[in-house]
Amino acid sequence: MPIRYDTLQFQSLRDMQNAIEKNGWEHSLTEARFDHKWTYGTYFKNNETHMKALRQGRTTPSLVNHYKKIRRTLERKLRVSKFTGQGVSCKRKRRFVDDGDEVDIDRFLANSDTPWVVTKRNKKARNIKIAINFGLSCGNSEINFAKLISAGAYLSDVLTKVGYAVEVWGVNSTGYKGSLRLDEVCTAIKFKDSGQRLDIQRVLSMGLTGLFRNLIFGILEKKWKSNETLGYQIQMSKEVKKELGFNYVIEQEIVSDEEKMLDYFEKAISNAVEKRNDKTWEWV
Repeated sequence: MPIRYDTLQFQSLRDMQNAIEKNGWEHSLTEARFDHKWTYGTYFKNNETHMKALRQGRTTPSLVNHYKKIRRTLERKLRVSKFTGQGVSCKRKRRFVDDGDEVDIDRFLANSDTPWVVTKRNKKARNIKIAINFGLSCGNSEINFAKLISAGAYLSDVLTKVGYAVEVWGVNSTGYKGSLRLDEVCTAIKFKDSGQRLDIQRVLSMGLTGLFRNLIFGILEKKWKSNETLGYQIQMSKEVKKELGFNYVIEQEIVSDEEKMLDYFEKAISNAVEKRNDKTWEWV
């Protein structure tokens, strides 16, 4: 029997926050819980500082440290260097212009008329959509969020370096409990477009627990009429994965065991390299 599901897609975190405000989807937290460690963690300790960090794409030192730890482990055990240069060729060329992506500090200090830098590909790269399913159950700590998000950020970085245009999405796929005739609901937020540079810190910011335990909880409560449990943790179904067009979904089941994570990443990277001649893949 086909599952019954519903999805929401947002092109950015700001897009989602605007929708929450417009539709009255704010979570019914009491004032006392806004400062609760379980909701917001130990670094950005309240709603105001947490939401400001999310808007600015900032993460915590703990998340950065977990990312570095996972990167060292995977690079050592996967021998990632063997994949370098095997993906789609998409060398980039820097151009200096009067308005662009970033400032070249030397040209700026020299009062150049073209101090800005844009970086363009010499040819189009294939698009890969990676989703990181951060909807963890209530017993999970900041460390569990950090491990999951760090693994997804690392895969995004590797596939970018192999030569692909990577989209990164933060998602919450939840087993549904509530008054609607649904089995699964999924909120998907784009953190990186395929044409943007990969900002690891912004990707890691989806590990800030308030994103899930405040913003997403509000959508579950108000939009989807979930009961007081707000659903339960699941792996994204193949139907939802197909609906949203994800090539890879990083979930707790994958990263909970190091050997399983190594096996998944090895296959994911090898598969991406092999796909370079598959004409059915989308060009961006």
